[in-house]
Amino acid sequence: MLLWRSNGPAAEPGKGQMRMMSRFNQPNGDVYQMTNRRISVTTFVVLLLAIGIMTSCSASRRTTSAEPSGNRMLLAENGATNYSIVIASDAPEPVEKAASELSTFLGQMTGAEFAVLRDDAAPSNFEIVLGETKRKSLADVPSELQPKAWEGFVLLREDERLYIIGGRIPRGTLYGVYDFLEQDLAVRFLADDVNHVPKRTTLKVAVRSRFYDPPFEYRALQGSSDALARNRINSIAQGFGNVVRLGTKIHTFAHLVPAGKYFADHPEYFALIDGKRRARTLCLTNPDTLRITIQTARQWAEQAGDDPGMIYIVPVHQNDSGAYCRCENCAAVDQEEGAPMTGALIRFVNAVARALAPDFPNVYIETMAYNTSEVPPKKVKPDPNVVVWLGVIVKDHGKALDVPQVTYDEKQLGKELLQRTSTIPDRFKATRTYDNLRGWGRICRNLYIWDYDQSFHDYLVPYPSLFSNCENIRIFAESGATGYMAQQPNQPGGEMRHLRNYVLARHLWRPELDERKTVEEFCCLYYGRKAGGQILEYVDLLHDSWARQDRPLWWGGYKDDRFVRAADKILRKAHALAQTQEQRQRVARFRMPIWRLMITQAFGEAGRVTSLPEQWWHRTDDGTKAQEQEWHETTDFTGWKQVKIPTRLFYSGSGLGAGWYGVAFDMPEAGAPLALHFHAMNGSWEVYVDGKQVASQMPSGLGYYHEVPYVPLPEGLAPGRHTLIVRVRDGSGFYKLLQHENPDFTTADPVTIVDMSKPLSPELRAAAEGFLSASREVGLIRVFYGYSNPEPYLEQLLRPKIGFLLTHGG
Repeated sequence: MLLWRSNGPAAEPGKGQMRMMSRFNQPNGDVYQMTNRRISVTTFVVLLLAIGIMTSCSASRRTTSAEPSGNRMLLAENGATNYSIVIASDAPEPVEKAASELSTFLGQMTGAEFAVLRDDAAPSNFEIVLGETKRKSLADVPSELQPKAWEGFVLLREDERLYIIGGRIPRGTLYGVYDFLEQDLAVRFLADDVNHVPKRTTLKVAVRSRFYDPPFEYRALQGSSDALARNRINSIAQGFGNVVRLGTKIHTFAHLVPAGKYFADHPEYFALIDGKRRARTLCLTNPDTLRITIQTARQWAEQAGDDPGMIYIVPVHQNDSGAYCRCENCAAVDQEEGAPMTGALIRFVNAVARALAPDFPNVYIETMAYNTSEVPPKKVKPDPNVVVWLGVIVKDHGKALDVPQVTYDEKQLGKELLQRTSTIPDRFKATRTYDNLRGWGRICRNLYIWDYDQSFHDYLVPYPSLFSNCENIRIFAESGATGYMAQQPNQPGGEMRHLRNYVLARHLWRPELDERKTVEEFCCLYYGRKAGGQILEYVDLLHDSWARQDRPLWWGGYKDDRFVRAADKILRKAHALAQTQEQRQRVARFRMPIWRLMITQAFGEAGRVTSLPEQWWHRTDDGTKAQEQEWHETTDFTGWKQVKIPTRLFYSGSGLGAGWYGVAFDMPEAGAPLALHFHAMNGSWEVYVDGKQVASQMPSGLGYYHEVPYVPLPEGLAPGRHTLIVRVRDGSGFYKLLQHENPDFTTADPVTIVDMSKPLSPELRAAAEGFLSASREVGLIRVFYGYSNPEPYLEQLLRPKIGFLLTHGG
């Protein structure tokens, strides 16, 4: 049975793209089996041929053609060309780059040398002319082909000559060249130093006159690379201009009106919360708060230049706290505008924008519709020089925005998560982000999107959001958004990093593309025909098996025992089918998230001989040495309080903290050596077995999940009754991740004892060795987001812990 998925529950015919989805059967109860979506070798051969021989594409948003389709330009014949590339004698840097890139890729494609000439050279009938030159300026282009957008461009065909001219800025010419290479010549910019360039010693192309206005003026993915730049990502560090935020870049209230400078003498500048003035955010109806904000914003605006290739922005953003003022004046505005904080915020930002507009006409004033300010106001509209940056954080990442979303309430995601989300009233929590998006689109001239495409808290967790991300980009464009930024873990080794970058960048440039075809294209070209088929099968498994479970996708990603087993099987086959060493390396990097999940499941479980009880005893440490001596040797827990381990979940409170924790357990027969494994720990700690210290000065858990090393146990731990005492000197103590999205992912019990003489399975050993090799080879340096200060995690914990795991059976 085939299931068809559209952009919404009642999508109109022809609106958006439809995606075919397969059903999964579970005949053995442990493996997902694809029934209708298996990719054949023939399919990939056809796809490769289609990409390789494509000479034109009708995907341009606006195309005007006066040339018959059979009238092809003969750019090269038998490895030689009559063509040259012409630019102005004083061409700006983006046009120089455009000429270099075009010459390079045409040369790689045909083997011919395409010389770059200046426009003071004698004209020829066989020229590709880039940018405004003595040959032709933009004013000479027919009005129906004139681009309007900031980075728009025109391709103008005149007999055997082709002009590519940027509209408002020279970078448009560079983007026109990339679009020509991509749309007309089937070049694909796949990843850093990996491009697909079809080889055609004789190259004929039916170029049609057309212009293109990209729908998003701001296209931002984190990181910088040649591939991102060539796929027209124009965020910072991509070169030749971008959107620049002046002053402090984000959450700027604390910098516009610093509490350290003003709060003591003027608490009225700051928010009234629960009857008290607090420095967490600003009072937006106080005229002095506005006056000081304008002063600071003006200082930031003075940093702006006059480069037309840049968009200059002064950010007037709320702090990242969710707090807002409830004073009488602010509350009255909120009531009038029908939204908490937003009405007062937009009125405040408009006032700043109007104050700066006369002196800084090329500077936008930007604010954030985020957290408590996500709901658009009913009356006030942002001024024309105001940018609203909508943070679409409250959404199910596994679904498109325009289908029913999970309401983030206590019953579904837990009280701890709800308390962490914001201070917005419950009735607004239930408001769909899609409705807010459409509301902002109706009133806002400059609407940017801050999107969360995958788990930036865990750079390696499988995250089934690839197709929904593309659907959402289309929805953003249809709703009037003009900018987009993805906060995603774009660093070497990140989950599906190159595939995600390619797909997101291509769809930001042309939101109407078919995301399924884009994913197929990348898998086929980057991993090779045979291995790529398996990578695509994994992508389908990831997304369709998640969708089948009908769970909300937030930060936790996808961890499921059956999925991990099925995914490992598919990716082992991909490795076997890879035809070159480069393809095998790419497959290995792609496998790291699954390898890491396999390793996570093995910690404390591989070789397990016993799990210690979850009911322990606890008493607070009062610091007396006599009692310390007694407590670490105790076998009698009279006077101790019984507790359940772990005492802290991921989003809950602080746990029991410093103190003594003890348990008696029965040790079965086992080999040697033995090791003790704790799921996680927060705080420094030490371990005693039968009164003897076996570990001291153990570190607080590293990384977002507070993992800790194994504890080797002394030789001769005989079968029978034993006592384990753990002293936690600081921190919250025993710790475990709240698996609110992944109840079917099995990890070891909170405390286990493992027999290190037992060998690992071949699959697990391959996963551990493969992860160590691939993570080092690709340059993986982070697994968790910066909030958790994870810099030492890989080298100080994860890699040594994997190394210890590999001593099993040694």
